[in-house]
Amino acid sequence: METLPLLAPVAWYVFVMAATPGPNNAMLAASGMNFGLFRTWPHIAGICAGITLLMLMTGLGLGAVFATVPEAQVALAVAGSLYLVYLAWRIANAAAPDVADGARPISFWEAFGFQFLNPKGWVMALNAALLMPAFESAIIKAVTLSILALTVGSMPMAVWALFGMAIARVFQDARWRRIINWSLAGLLLATIPFMFTQ
Repeated sequence: METLPLLAPVAWYVFVMAATPGPNNAMLAASGMNFGLFRTWPHIAGICAGITLLMLMTGLGLGAVFATVPEAQVALAVAGSLYLVYLAWRIANAAAPDVADGARPISFWEAFGFQFLNPKGWVMALNAALLMPAFESAIIKAVTLSILALTVGSMPMAVWALFGMAIARVFQDARWRRIINWSLAGLLLATIPFMFTQ
């Protein structure tokens, strides 16, 4: 019980990192706008599962190994950038299902896999692990960190999807949706340079 107050800074850090703009949130806003909250839930679940596993791995010390290998960091940045280009293309060409036949939201596994290519997620996991107070064992620390990520970190995600739905209500014209989709895709591409600086 004595460690519970010490978790507050970690929880706040995870919440802020999860809530601020980044690749995941841009994709969630686009999915909410084009497909609604219900069809975006697999995307949200994939992010939650991926971040939770990433936090668990980092809490067990695997993240520290990754952080000390520059080649692995460059490989992550390159792979993540290529995947972001693909996702930006998906967003730019998305439309409401009644407008574009065959359009589909990002799946659970696509969202899950992206978390391991997302430098923002790695930065969040590594810093959160450093902020964690001492525990009796590394396993307890890692599990606590992953639970924090699942609970606190997942809260802002539905808000971003709802934000996308609000955009859809205001801009119902297909032409405006196309402009917004391209804008969100552009914002996603704009995060690529940060992949090589974090």
